[in-house]
Amino acid sequence: MEWLLLITFILILIHYVQFPHKEGKDLSWMKGYCAHRGLHNKEMGVEENSPTAFQLAIDAGLNIEMDIRITKDQQLIVFHDGEGKRMLSIDENIENLTLTDILTANIGSSRDKVMTFQEFLTMVSGKVGLIIEIKATSNNDNVARLCAEILDNYQGKFAICSFRPEIIRWYKRNRPKFIRGQLIENMLGKHSHTPLIRLLQSFNGFALFTRPNYLSVEYRHSKYFQWFRIFGGVLCIWTIRDQKSMDKFKQKADAIIFENVKI
Repeated sequence: MEWLLLITFILILIHYVQFPHKEGKDLSWMKGYCAHRGLHNKEMGVEENSPTAFQLAIDAGLNIEMDIRITKDQQLIVFHDGEGKRMLSIDENIENLTLTDILTANIGSSRDKVMTFQEFLTMVSGKVGLIIEIKATSNNDNVARLCAEILDNYQGKFAICSFRPEIIRWYKRNRPKFIRGQLIENMLGKHSHTPLIRLLQSFNGFALFTRPNYLSVEYRHSKYFQWFRIFGGVLCIWTIRDQKSMDKFKQKADAIIFENVKI
């Protein structure tokens, strides 16, 4: 009897981990190419997550992947790093800076300023689809809620994703109609968390609680998730940065997040 219960549990777990949970949502718009942090090119003076990079992606008709962080004064901004040194020359964590602090600096070598999430959505206005990565914060539920409240009034196509399972679970519970995806990379060789947690993070092991509608996987790790496509799931891979990798992987994913590659 104990063995039967164990086998049943394992089969249920495999079902949740391996099978896509589309829940009747239309994910077809996600397929194809997606500009990583906009269509940026540092050599041309176009910085990542900048208004110029986003406008170039819109003009090219490309879906956009971008990042959300929260400031000290609870403003959502479009920014990747947890601190401002690399892109703003401000040596401080973003959560310790107000929006006013952030707007004193330009993005990289450009004249562009960091956009608020609302400004970004107003710019896009449904012209292209969005893959919105919500970055971990000291209060994940809070940033998930603030992002959701803004998106409640947005009419364009979008999908949420995060590395943090608790953020994806928040959307499952509180915005079940939003498309939600789990970000995945190989965590086994890293030193954060316990070995068990790293294993679960590497192979969608929290799917029992999050039930992601799609997976967004680091491209070198995506070979372990081809089954997801076989069962009808949408597999997104990131980030392709050279033509050789594009040629190798473009047939192995539904959506390809890329930068600095001609398509």
